[in-house]
Amino acid sequence: MAKGIVALQKLREQAATLKKYHPDWSFNKIGKKIGCRHSFVSRWVRRDQACEPLHDQSRSGRPPKADAAAQEHIVMAAQLPECRTAADVAAKLQQDQHLSFSVTTVKRVLRQHGLQHLSPVARPMLTDSHKLARVKFAKAVLRRDKTSKRRWLNTDSKIFHLHKMGRPLRRWCSPGARGTVPRPKHSIAAHVYMGICYWGVTKLMFVTGTHKQVSKFVNPKSKRLYAGVGSSEYSEVLSQMFVPEGNRLFQQAGQWADKWQLQQDNAKPHKTATNMAYIAENVPGGHFLTWPACSPDMSPIENMWAWMEGKLHKEYQPKNVEELKDSLEQIRQSIPASMLHNMFDGYQARMQRVVDLDGEYINM
Repeated sequence: MAKGIVALQKLREQAATLKKYHPDWSFNKIGKKIGCRHSFVSRWVRRDQACEPLHDQSRSGRPPKADAAAQEHIVMAAQLPECRTAADVAAKLQQDQHLSFSVTTVKRVLRQHGLQHLSPVARPMLTDSHKLARVKFAKAVLRRDKTSKRRWLNTDSKIFHLHKMGRPLRRWCSPGARGTVPRPKHSIAAHVYMGICYWGVTKLMFVTGTHKQVSKFVNPKSKRLYAGVGSSEYSEVLSQMFVPEGNRLFQQAGQWADKWQLQQDNAKPHKTATNMAYIAENVPGGHFLTWPACSPDMSPIENMWAWMEGKLHKEYQPKNVEELKDSLEQIRQSIPASMLHNMFDGYQARMQRVVDLDGEYINM
C-alpha cells in the first residue's frame, strides 16, 4: 500500500474517532484539528456512523503484468553483476526466461521491492596476500576469549567535512527534472583522532588536516612542514591523548587497567620505531596484533565514524570550523554505551564473517 493511501486512511480514522469522543464538535472544527476540509470529515464520519468501512473498496482494473513468480525473477535478475540498468534486466529475462516486460514494468517492480538505482561503493582492490592476512588476523582474534575484546582500545582518525562531499545518490527522474546539487570547491574540514573501547570513548584530538591548522613539524627529507600527520605529531597524539585516555577509561571501568591493549592501523607514522617503542613501554598490554592492510571494514570504529557523520549532517548545521569542532564534541558525548557494547560484543561475528568469505570485504 502506498504511503499516500496509508496517510489518507489515518485521516479518515482520526475524523471518525474525534466525532465519537466529541459528538458536539462540528465538521468544520474537526477538519481544522486534522488539517482537512469539512466536506472530507462529513463524508467519512457519516460513513462510519452508518457502519460502513472507512477503507477504499477493491476496484476492478488491469491485472498486474508481473505476477509473484515473475516479480521474483525480476528481482533476482537485477542482482546479477551484468544487469546494471532496468533495460539490462528486461533483456536478461527475455533471453533466459523468455519473459517479456517493458523497462517501465521492471522499474516499478524493483521499486515495489525496495530496490534503488545506486552506484556501488568503491574500495581498494584486495590481492591474494591481503586476503590471506585478513583471514590469519581474523582467526587469531577468534582463538581468543570472547571477553578479551573488552580490553582493546580501537583508535583511528577521520576527516569530517563541513559540507557533504560524497557523490550524490542516483535517482529515477525525467531528463528535464534532474536538478543540481550545490557543492563547495574547497570544503572546510576537521581531521580528528579518537579511540573507542567497550567502556567508553576517548577525547577528540584535532590534528594537521584541520582547516587552518598547520603542522609544526618539519619533514627532514624535504625540509618543509608536513602536509599531513607525521611521526612526531602522532607521538603527541599517543602521549597526550591515547595513553592517558586509555588509562582513564579502563581505570574507571575497574577492568583490565593493567592489561589493556592499543589497536591502530598500519599508517607509516603509526609504525615508526619510536612510536612502537613508546606503546610497548607505556601501554600496559602493549600493541595489539598487526592490523592487516586495506581492512577498515574489520574495525568497529568505522561504524562509529559513519554514525557520527550521519548525525553531524542530519542534526547539526555548523557554519565554520569552530562550530564543526563543537558539533563533533557534542556528538562524541552523546555516544550511547549500548552502541559500544554491541560493537565489541559483535567482534566475534565480524571476524567469523571474514573467515567465511575467505578474506573478502564484509558489510557490517
